[in-house]
Amino acid sequence: MAAVKLRIQDLIEGTFDGKHVHTIFGEVSEARILGTLIDIFTTDDESYMSLTVDDGTETVRIKAWRQDVGKLKKVSKGDFIDIVGKVREYNEEIYLTPEVVSKVSPNKWILRELELMKLYLQSEAAHLPQTEHPTPEAVSGEPEIEAKTEEQEESKPMGEPEEREEELQREEKLEKLEKEPEPEKEPKEVFEEELDLEIEEFEILGEDEVVETVLDLLKEGMTKEALIEQSGLDEIDVELALRELLDEKKIKKEGDTYKRADSN
Repeated sequence: MAAVKLRIQDLIEGTFDGKHVHTIFGEVSEARILGTLIDIFTTDDESYMSLTVDDGTETVRIKAWRQDVGKLKKVSKGDFIDIVGKVREYNEEIYLTPEVVSKVSPNKWILRELELMKLYLQSEAAHLPQTEHPTPEAVSGEPEIEAKTEEQEESKPMGEPEEREEELQREEKLEKLEKEPEPEKEPKEVFEEELDLEIEEFEILGEDEVVETVLDLLKEGMTKEALIEQSGLDEIDVELALRELLDEKKIKKEGDTYKRADSN
């Protein structure tokens, strides 16, 4: 499947050459991102629409014109959305044009975070040689003022207020609260049970296995909706698998039905 899963930060910080964005995961012409829909803009004549998506690392706009506007109308502000889009750039802004847009659950967002963490650790960026040992500030990402707290404590007069430290702590708490997804209103045990099941599925099924799962189910002709229901896969996973199988001529499409190319 051609769409590359990555963080929005990796996409935005990449270098666009007119066809691809050069990222830590290589050249990307089609990206797959997952985040919270934080803003929607539509022109009065509805010929243009844009979504602003935030995944906690950065924000990116999804822009659609004319017939593609309909792809963005099925989601609402505050939704977690999974998007496959072509990478474009205008006025030094990298954005996406939508191919597939799907609303997902908060659990899927957690799974994507785990998957991206695994991909990042496997990428070349995780194995860059280090010329010197990182400082505590570089490892923790905390301001230098906190790294010197102990020395400052010894030199402070007794009873001096720690206003700066308290201010930093308040800012950190607010930032975490703003980035935390709103929990689902369901019992904790049920939520954890569902999450465990989804993580288990995530660990078992890679992209090649998704394609094979879809191909196996197409021994009999099926619609995309039936494939999603029977496979238990996400809409976008099924969409990308079907597209890959069609490109490789392993399946064919007759109306709304997909079937294996070797079937009668």
